[in-house]
Amino acid sequence: MPKELTPEQVYDNLVTKGLYGEANFDKDEIKKNLKMTIEDYTFAQQMCKQKQPSWRIVFNAHYDILRELCDQLMRFSKQKISNHQGLFAFIILNYNDLEFDWNFFETIRTARNRNKYEGKDISKEMWDQVSLQFKVYISTLKKEIEIRLK
Repeated sequence: MPKELTPEQVYDNLVTKGLYGEANFDKDEIKKNLKMTIEDYTFAQQMCKQKQPSWRIVFNAHYDILRELCDQLMRFSKQKISNHQGLFAFIILNYNDLEFDWNFFETIRTARNRNKYEGKDISKEMWDQVSLQFKVYISTLKKEIEIRLK
């Protein structure tokens, strides 16, 4: 198994490869994206309450919402990247006052990748391990973006 990289190592490696790009900063665009992402989050929360939800769909919806919020927050630094690990590393390093846990980001990213690329399903047990942290991080990101939009 490969050695786990620190956010600094990930960031430095992707900077060297030129994968971070300059992003347009448009407050109206961020507001629209935030509104849609929160609508998606409301829907994802409703999925959890179904009689027999697909935990894979619930997990992936929350992952996409979290990733989108990180992407929108990154726009305030006028930066963008399509690499999810690079996105999370950027958030950890540039918004350390949010006190996010790199290991959580790596856990959900690798679970998502195993699901998407190796066909490994997401169980209720896996969802139960990460659901509270998803909720806290999504709420924190939403508040941080709203503060920066003012």
